[in-house]
Amino acid sequence: LEQIERELLTRLPAVAPEQGEADLRAAFQAGFRACDGPAEDGGPAGPGELERTKNLFLQAILRGERAAALGIARELLGEGLSLPELYLDVLEPCQYEVGRLWESNVITVAEEHMATAVTQFVMAQCYPLVERSGELLGRMVLTGVEGEMHQIGANMIADVLEAKGWDVRFLGTNIPHEGIVRVVEDHRPDWVGISAALVSNLPRVGRLIDEVRERLDAASPRIIVGGGAFRHAPGAWKEIGADAAANDLRQAIAILCSEAPPARPDQR
Repeated sequence: LEQIERELLTRLPAVAPEQGEADLRAAFQAGFRACDGPAEDGGPAGPGELERTKNLFLQAILRGERAAALGIARELLGEGLSLPELYLDVLEPCQYEVGRLWESNVITVAEEHMATAVTQFVMAQCYPLVERSGELLGRMVLTGVEGEMHQIGANMIADVLEAKGWDVRFLGTNIPHEGIVRVVEDHRPDWVGISAALVSNLPRVGRLIDEVRERLDAASPRIIVGGGAFRHAPGAWKEIGADAAANDLRQAIAILCSEAPPARPDQR
């Protein structure tokens, strides 16, 4: 099919190469579905079909094919998959697989960075499609600590929470702690989320937690932590004083959306 694709791209009328490639891949996927029959669960994508589509997305990001990856994501959304479902069932599992391939020396650091950059591109293009709930369910600040360079997991949480009706301030990563504390003071969130990929950054997370609580005192929000560092050190979140920890996007959303936010001083 890839050989057919390359040949067709040389013969089709003038068209942007990236768009032509995305259209062809979408046509191939439609052909696969036609051969396989209707979705197993009667919805927009059955379990088997979603697994095949996830594999296509993984191959696209590993090859650095932004248009193809975006085409797959848009097709899933067009078939009725919600943005949170796209993140939970496709993007996050594929990113975990990219990390596993890197840790196993199957792909290089450059290839891992390229795949992650493609996923971030897809997220940025899909973000305007977020349908926000009219009800405000909570406020949150999401950030990494000084020296932390990974942010895609926190970015996913920010997007999914906004889709569910949260007012979120996503700060990115490698931020001076003073700036983070100021945003927390201004936004007055119910939760602060802190992400760390490296175990070596755990002391910095602990210091940031202390700074937030010292500055805000009684008005201090609850704090949830996550990222690779806490998967490698499961009990560390309690030692550094966090209120909760999440191993993945699904668990983070379950924790945040199942608990009522604490009352603020002016609501008591």
